[in-house]
Amino acid sequence: MHKRTVSAKELRTIMDHLKRQSIYHTLGSSSIYVPSTQTKYMDIAVCKMWPNLDEDYDMMMPGEAARTELKRAFPDLERVGWSGPHISLFDARVPLYYEGPTVGEYTYIDLKAAYWQIYRRLWLDVAYPCGVYGKYPLAEVAERLKDWKAARNALVGLVRSREVVGVRGTHRYTIATQNKFLSPCLWATVMSLLHWVAYEALSYGAVYINTDGYIFPTGNLFDLDGFMQFLIDHEINFEVRAHGKGEIVSWNNYQIGSVRTKSNELGLTTRSKEFDSVERTGRNWGKYWNSVGAIFAANNLGLHSGE
Repeated sequence: MHKRTVSAKELRTIMDHLKRQSIYHTLGSSSIYVPSTQTKYMDIAVCKMWPNLDEDYDMMMPGEAARTELKRAFPDLERVGWSGPHISLFDARVPLYYEGPTVGEYTYIDLKAAYWQIYRRLWLDVAYPCGVYGKYPLAEVAERLKDWKAARNALVGLVRSREVVGVRGTHRYTIATQNKFLSPCLWATVMSLLHWVAYEALSYGAVYINTDGYIFPTGNLFDLDGFMQFLIDHEINFEVRAHGKGEIVSWNNYQIGSVRTKSNELGLTTRSKEFDSVERTGRNWGKYWNSVGAIFAANNLGLHSGE
């Protein structure tokens, strides 16, 4: 395969040309692959030189780097191993919560490298729910990816990637792909742990949640301090991303102190409906998190903590 790095503008131009000429191609995240010429065009802004399996450096997309590290760690893996009914676990989604527009004093708390924090304690073949052992621990993979945010996040998308979009002219096709790293149980475990933290955030008064970010009214410092203490007690790294006067206009449209979303900068006023996708579960995910943390600490004392 030939790789070519281009600008985002050039990538769009190439895409338009392929469509006009009805040349079949597949779409990736910030990339295009043309099977007829075995050429992959990649947005240079998201690429990075990365060691391949021979330890020679190659220009890679984030997903390529994540896949390379999984191959390096588990060279003999043919299939993660999961039963047919587990496929429904791919339907798990991130926690989201929005209770309407408000104005006041807010604090935005963000988990640091959330996906990475979670899966580094787990196994590619983790059992769902609450499995504490596996043959394929992810600690070393996580360690190698820790300094490239896009790649470390790409691993979570990779374990649920089952299809690619093909394009010929104006027609699009969804094509099933082979992926030996598919792991619905790992995906569902990561999602469940995010929902566990989100539910705790709600219990401490959060008014807005998007995956691993939580907005709290600052008026009740007891609740805000309580949530931060909860994170500290469970060794979950976080940062206070913003603090101050602000407004929540709508979903993904807010300002807190000097931090503003793009929608807020543009002055958009369209209102969203309230919604709540945070799961309430009777399973003790907190106990589970502590258990896998103890195993991780015992087996990986030399690894660094995330930023």
